[in-house]
Amino acid sequence: MDTEVEKLLSAIETQLRKGGAELGNLTALRKTLYNKASTANFPRKGDKIYAKYFKHQFFPATIDSFDPQSHTFHITWDDGDTEGRVVSVTDVALDRVPESNTIGVGSNVLFAQGYYGKKGDKFSGYRWHMGKVTNIVKQKDGTSLYDGVHAYGEGDGKWVTYKDYDFNFSKLNLDQFRVSPNALDAFGVTDVATPSKANLPAVDIFVCYSDENTKNNSDAVNPIKIIQELESSLKVKTNLKVRNPTLGDVAIMIGSAKVFIAFISNEFANDEKCQQQFQYAKKSKGIPVIPVVVGHGFDWTRTVVGLLIAGELYIHFKDDLVFKQKLEDLKMSAQKCLSEATHEGPTEIANEPTKPCDGFISYCWSNSLMCKKANEVSLVKGHELADPRRIKHDLESRLEGRKLWLDVEQLGTANQNEGNASMFEQIAHGLADSKVIISFISSEYSQSANCNMEFNHAVKTMGKPTIPIIVGERMSDEWTRTQVGMVLGEIEARGASSARIDLRDVKSEQEYREKVELICSRVAQIVREEEEKGAAGANKKKSNVQQKWEEAARKNSKAPTIGDHVISHWKGGQFFFSTIVSFDRDSMCFTVDWDDGDTTGRVVKYNEVAKNVSVSSASEVGVGTRVLFPQGQYRLTTADNKATDKNTISGYRYFEGEVTDIKTEKGGKTLFSGHHSRYDKSSVPRFKDVKYEFHDYELSQLRLAPNAFEVLGM
Repeated sequence: MDTEVEKLLSAIETQLRKGGAELGNLTALRKTLYNKASTANFPRKGDKIYAKYFKHQFFPATIDSFDPQSHTFHITWDDGDTEGRVVSVTDVALDRVPESNTIGVGSNVLFAQGYYGKKGDKFSGYRWHMGKVTNIVKQKDGTSLYDGVHAYGEGDGKWVTYKDYDFNFSKLNLDQFRVSPNALDAFGVTDVATPSKANLPAVDIFVCYSDENTKNNSDAVNPIKIIQELESSLKVKTNLKVRNPTLGDVAIMIGSAKVFIAFISNEFANDEKCQQQFQYAKKSKGIPVIPVVVGHGFDWTRTVVGLLIAGELYIHFKDDLVFKQKLEDLKMSAQKCLSEATHEGPTEIANEPTKPCDGFISYCWSNSLMCKKANEVSLVKGHELADPRRIKHDLESRLEGRKLWLDVEQLGTANQNEGNASMFEQIAHGLADSKVIISFISSEYSQSANCNMEFNHAVKTMGKPTIPIIVGERMSDEWTRTQVGMVLGEIEARGASSARIDLRDVKSEQEYREKVELICSRVAQIVREEEEKGAAGANKKKSNVQQKWEEAARKNSKAPTIGDHVISHWKGGQFFFSTIVSFDRDSMCFTVDWDDGDTTGRVVKYNEVAKNVSVSSASEVGVGTRVLFPQGQYRLTTADNKATDKNTISGYRYFEGEVTDIKTEKGGKTLFSGHHSRYDKSSVPRFKDVKYEFHDYELSQLRLAPNAFEVLGM
């Protein structure tokens, strides 16, 4: 390891060991470390490289010097050739095995093919060529094999008549590739002249997006609209109005920015400029990166962009219906990153907990005034005497050293540059380690996908002891008809320790203290009982109740496996039949084969796929539940079945909807009604028989997508 890097790591470790390390010091050290690491990947004088010669062939050479004005290297060929000794930055590659997260589907790589000279001669070896990766297959041992094609053909002037030429390459290992440097890294090299900073604005946030996405009429997937809203509300400066910046300009603006916002899409991942800037911010400069996904396509998850944010939280502007909420989420993330970047006072560095927490706090931020004071939400439903975060702190003060799991204290941030585990895995481990779950239930809680997931996983999958606490607005009982309300009815049947505690009518500090004491006594009792079970070895043989819950959860898991026939999102909010080919755990995306042989849109997010099986129990669907429902038939024409009859019907399109009403007929049959969740009344697709609302669907007609815990097998 480079001695300077070792010194920086030692300095960071020293700061972390201090009880009150200064965040500003750590930020500066981190940036210096990233800069050192990035310049180490940029070719220097004396480095061995592969360089482009003629007809798109690459041969071994050595770096003599770099010209920052022309962005070219002067090299010496290993065979002594005196021609073609000036080459562009993008036409060289260090003779070094690349990192795995620098190569994804669509990446340009150098690979060897075709021997030249006589074997054994001093100047003989393999020609190297520029290729593009088209497929990656993960092996059981965790390594990957790569397939691809030549990036250039005969029409581009490439020589294709040499011995052993093949347009394709397959099953290559990572160590058989070399990659060109990021041209922006040249501006971090100390012996390279820095370009002029004249006329460049002082940028708070650097925004990066594909021009292709700005052509969309929808505000929610148009980066420019989102950026303008951000500039106006946060009073920050971005690079939006900087026209035709040079590479040096881009390097300066990214380097001085406090936050980098990437508007990720399939078009973004295919844009060389976007990839270059994204990698420079993420890998070279180490500045906070906020991933914002625009649109519905998820093919980008298999590219370098997807690899670099695997397991991180991102904000998904999928359509106009979620625009306002997602804009608020983006504002909060940006404000947090800006605040951390400018923080100069001492701050406590959170350490990993020495032991698991005894309880888990499951709540919705919209029910916490403390969240609003921290600018994490703009609107709160409820009152100060029913604030989950306040109650958490008051419980811990009474529980004699017992710790309770709270998301903001345990989870990594939305920008997980430091390599934290995924949010879902952290939550799942927190639930598994806890002895009791304290759920703060409200209408807002029941409408939150993450809260629903936590609650169901804790109660139905793990069979955890749960204390339900009712918060939110006093007259709000809509949640009782939701799936959360249905499950609550089931757990209350377990006994008095699971009976709900209602905080909505608490009006005085005295009443508040009494309620907190009641909650505290229940928590202490359950924790004590669980510890006694563990000490007696009862945990080795699970109770009949817990076995029943876990067996039912496994049997009813909605997570598809390879080979399953499923209904998957294609585009425009439409779902069609396909078969699962693979699952990528990092990106939480499935790759599917469409029944009609279509090759587009094959990478689908985990919660946009549903097994083609009926919902197992009516208790899984409540008011507010998102379901897939069939509506409007379509005609299928495939390469194997050329349909000629205009009336030939293949099946139904499926759409995502939200259940708004449930009724049970005299015979006991339950019927579900609702409306589309991805369209409003004016934007519903104009296909035959497709309407905004759906009425009186039976349970057997509905499909449910899995939640993250089911997919991860937690």
